[in-house]
Amino acid sequence: MSNGGCQHICKNTPGSYQCQCRPGYKLSNGKKCIDINECAKENGDCQHNCLNLVGSYKCSCKSGYQLVNNKQCSDINECAKENGGCHHNCLNSVGSYKCSCKLGYQLVNNKQCSDINECTKGNGGCHHNCHNSVGSYKCSCKSGYQLVNNKQCSDANECSKSNGGCQHICNNTQGSYHCQCRLGYKLINGKKCVDINECYKSNGGCQHICKSTQGSYQCQCRLGYKLNNGKKCIDINECAKGNGDCQHNCLNLVGSYKCSCKSGYQLVAKKLCIDMNECSESKGGCQHICKNTPGSYYCECRLGYNLTNHKNCADINECSISNGGCQHVCKNTPGSYQCQCRLGYKLNNGKKCI
Repeated sequence: MSNGGCQHICKNTPGSYQCQCRPGYKLSNGKKCIDINECAKENGDCQHNCLNLVGSYKCSCKSGYQLVNNKQCSDINECAKENGGCHHNCLNSVGSYKCSCKLGYQLVNNKQCSDINECTKGNGGCHHNCHNSVGSYKCSCKSGYQLVNNKQCSDANECSKSNGGCQHICNNTQGSYHCQCRLGYKLINGKKCVDINECYKSNGGCQHICKSTQGSYQCQCRLGYKLNNGKKCIDINECAKGNGDCQHNCLNLVGSYKCSCKSGYQLVAKKLCIDMNECSESKGGCQHICKNTPGSYYCECRLGYNLTNHKNCADINECSISNGGCQHVCKNTPGSYQCQCRLGYKLNNGKKCI
């Protein structure tokens, strides 16, 4: 008789029969078999991703990880193969990696290293000429000067002896010399140089803070701002670099910023987000069991109950399907059921009557 109407397996029993399903399926309406979604319970024991298939399922890993023993995920060391494509140094991290460069180089397009032109910033500290080279640089002097301490240039004439008594610069002339001061200083008594306080007038043109230094001055900005064009101050978007060290969300403010967390998390130490255990208060509204998950939670029912409206639990009437497997009388109870026999019979193995 057409496999007893069973979709998968028909098992004959004394006086009756039972339908059964192949692994990965469960019985519906006593005869039909429907797929079990293994991923719905504890993610199918997969460490990362669980994909339900008809009659089965499989685990997979996030980018930067590889699958081991079909369920667990381990980090891929990208640096082990061709140095991760890095030009210089490759540093492996859990689930990722990053490239870095040797001294004198800067990282471009996250992998390649290009030479840093040290001469573009402060002339490399050179007095006269700065010559950039691959991974380094060197200083040289104009004609008529000689290099000292690898950066400074001194006149190679009579001024070379005690600098002619000049505090800063001794300028040789035919048969004589004269003293002058470096930028930011003024000459007094023909030889000595005193600092000019540029900040005294109009704050040195600085928008926020003017700081006088020996022979010069510097514009500085208040906390949360950075210097633009040497004098003006613009807001620093702290969120643009490393998300402001915020674990979840970073909100830039004028002169500052603040961190916030995704739904289901709470902020600690101003930057970190920890899971909010919704089950810790009134069981999260669950009637039976509350299961906390990262950033959320869900309700479960005890054996013999079905979940309704995501929180409440309703008794399963086991007697409504195949009389609960009872030969005579099936009596439903809260969370369970009992088989009973008609008068003149006694119960055997919990279901049969003899």
